[in-house]
Amino acid sequence: MTDDALPMDVRAAGAITLLFGPSTERLCHLTPEHLKFGDKHAHLVLGRHPVLLSPRLAELLRHLAEQPQLRPQLSRARPGPRWLFPGMVPGKPISTHGMTQKLNRHGIPVRTARKAALAALAADLPSPILADVTGMHRHTALRWVAYARRDWAEYLAARAGEQAQGVRE
Repeated sequence: MTDDALPMDVRAAGAITLLFGPSTERLCHLTPEHLKFGDKHAHLVLGRHPVLLSPRLAELLRHLAEQPQLRPQLSRARPGPRWLFPGMVPGKPISTHGMTQKLNRHGIPVRTARKAALAALAADLPSPILADVTGMHRHTALRWVAYARRDWAEYLAARAGEQAQGVRE
């Protein structure tokens, strides 16, 4: 997402959703510890498999992770994890409903964006990795991979049948 008019958290959450299709719950529970910055590359750890981040998204997430979080005094008594997407309740991440509403309000339809990301990932990833990265059940990942499979055999057979029939006429 490159629109600087959008809030930073919306750009980051929208980009992660559009690229990697995690569930909104998994997205909301991301912490700075999920980000791994190396000398040349940055990764976001979703499940057991870190995914490579583009330099622009890595910089956006780094900036988001380094932002000071304004917490009420009450939450300092029991320090919890720092959230990339903090919620209104001290020490808690934004709710899945709140995140969905926020993204939808800024023109990023979460359900549609996630389905598009899942279809693209399912075409390129084996189902166990797809399940781990997106947080879906392994059987669901198998169905997505089958749905997105690039199998042209049926189409080619139908075209060959049409051409053979055209030759006979």
